[in-house]
Amino acid sequence: MIEYVTPYFRPPSEGNSFILQATIGCSHNQCTYCAMYRGEEQKFRARPMEEVKQIINEAAESGLIDDRVFIADGNALVLSQKKLVEIMGYLREKSPGIGRIRMYANVGDILRKGVENLKELKALGLDMVYIGFESGDNVVLERIKKGANFDETVKASRMLKEAGIMNSAMVLLGMGGVERSAEHAEATGKLLTACDPEYVGALSLQLRPGAPVYEEWKRGEFELPDKFRMIKELEILVENTELTDGFFFSNHISNYLPVKAKFPGDKEDVLRRIRTVLASGDESLLRPDYYREVINQY
Repeated sequence: MIEYVTPYFRPPSEGNSFILQATIGCSHNQCTYCAMYRGEEQKFRARPMEEVKQIINEAAESGLIDDRVFIADGNALVLSQKKLVEIMGYLREKSPGIGRIRMYANVGDILRKGVENLKELKALGLDMVYIGFESGDNVVLERIKKGANFDETVKASRMLKEAGIMNSAMVLLGMGGVERSAEHAEATGKLLTACDPEYVGALSLQLRPGAPVYEEWKRGEFELPDKFRMIKELEILVENTELTDGFFFSNHISNYLPVKAKFPGDKEDVLRRIRTVLASGDESLLRPDYYREVINQY
């Protein structure tokens, strides 16, 4: 039986993918908003290659691998090129029908790989990586210990484009707090414009026990924007985001106003909807707080 170190995480869009936990935890694990990999059992480590191959063998023999694989945990792209090539090659050997392989990545991983290594991974089936941009505001990025700034994120995104690997970028409404709400939202939109990812997922910050920002909030050092300020951030973000041909989502359960759109075509419709909600001040047009209360239990 395949044994996972839990909890483990994957994007909602990978719900039907086979999860290959080639690494445990996150090699960076310093982001102040994140409580995902704080447990001792999730201390970062790579599974031995023999163990990874055993998992692949068992999954292939049991018919668990269809056409989609997500390589976990937090940033599997941190593995050496040699290991990733061996893992992905073995996956394709045991399950020739695999259509796509995806994983989380951070900016530093991409920069260290370089375009040629990324192209090699693309040839083996890596068609998209999920990156937590969180913010485009360098002040915020430094505060939250993201480990990458605006320019580095743009450089990494351009490497992905050159390699032919899609970019699914995640940003966090509320991450600048009340103090830098507008600056955060505007700079994040400008970052998305400069990076031009194929997918954007806007989530709203959750204050979770175990995350350093939660302790900052308890001490009164961080103030989370209220629901209509979050919607205002979404407006500023959309105003400043220009995508060549990309999907923009804010339909995560953490968000007060779900949006599912294709840019550039749907941008003005999205702005009209956001502005209608802001002008009304009507909370009945928003998702109820219950949704955020539910997600904070997990």
